[in-house]
Amino acid sequence: MTTMTTMEVVKHVMSRMGHLFEDTCKLIVRPERAVYTPSDLGPTVFRLSEDDPLRYHRVDMELENMRGQKLHCSWFRRLDPPTPDPTPCVVYLHGNCGSRLDALEILPVLQQGMSLFAYDASGSGLSEGEYVSLGFYERQDLASVVEFLHASHQVSTIGLWGRSMGAVTSIMYAARDDSIACVVGDSPFANLRDLCGDLVQQHARWVPNTVVSAVVNKMRGRIIRMVGFDIDDLDTVSHGARSTVPAFLFHGEDDDFVLPKHSLRVANSYAGPCLHRIVKGGHNSYRGDDLDSIVIPFLRLYLIEKPQEIARCAKVKRAAVPEAPAESPNNSAGATAEDRDGEENENEEDVSSTAPQEPEVAR
Repeated sequence: MTTMTTMEVVKHVMSRMGHLFEDTCKLIVRPERAVYTPSDLGPTVFRLSEDDPLRYHRVDMELENMRGQKLHCSWFRRLDPPTPDPTPCVVYLHGNCGSRLDALEILPVLQQGMSLFAYDASGSGLSEGEYVSLGFYERQDLASVVEFLHASHQVSTIGLWGRSMGAVTSIMYAARDDSIACVVGDSPFANLRDLCGDLVQQHARWVPNTVVSAVVNKMRGRIIRMVGFDIDDLDTVSHGARSTVPAFLFHGEDDDFVLPKHSLRVANSYAGPCLHRIVKGGHNSYRGDDLDSIVIPFLRLYLIEKPQEIARCAKVKRAAVPEAPAESPNNSAGATAEDRDGEENENEEDVSSTAPQEPEVAR
């Protein structure tokens, strides 16, 4: 039996620490990149099932983010018969190892009269970029997508559906853009520092708890030098505490990458309406069983039914105001004042829900 000297033991431990450090940093900013071809997205004209009489189509395009990087995108819409424009749109944001290919799982939203926009975030899939940032720079990608959709004049309301990294991106972005109607978040982390600590403990149980913080601090410095962002700036809890955009968060009960306690912390601190639910499966499990019963009704409420109800109530209110005779300026002034009161109330609501844009997500 060979006995290791004290120096050899120290070298062995330091070597293991070095591998742990490198592997965890890589897991954060350069995980395995999704590899696929556009043909994997399927035919550009398709039906969702043999029983579905409607046809849909996919339009592929490239957008450019604020850093000049090209993003590969796809817009899925109804083709025959076409839906009247503008229509609600769901933007899908994939996880750190994912791509727009993952959005195929939620194509059933098309049957609800919505369109679906999916894209490869910078550093992911076919898009340009060397690294991912788990939500920091991905907000710039989302800002470019939202700006494009608004400029198209073919979208009435926008909802975000994000998974893991995409869920964090959605929550942080929605806290700064009140044009977003709702957010669906699948397994967001509470903040990146705590996630890094969890990963260190999960992948190296031999590391003492007293050392975990030091390892995370070293990772923080390395990531700042490599990618140019601070892990302490990725705090989903604090962004959620400033967001009034309605949110539905859910998490797989067997998730061993982002533990369910993370999304629960986000939900408990959320400022606006927020539902939270634990579902079956792990971090990358198929969520189809929960699609029809949970998520689609939530999207319908905030993208279709609630906007229509608001518009209907406004129409009824306008109809209840007597039409003033043309020769009666007093009556006309009275009607205008009432309309003006309504406009002022609407403006007050808009101002209260608007927050200044951060530089990296300015539109």
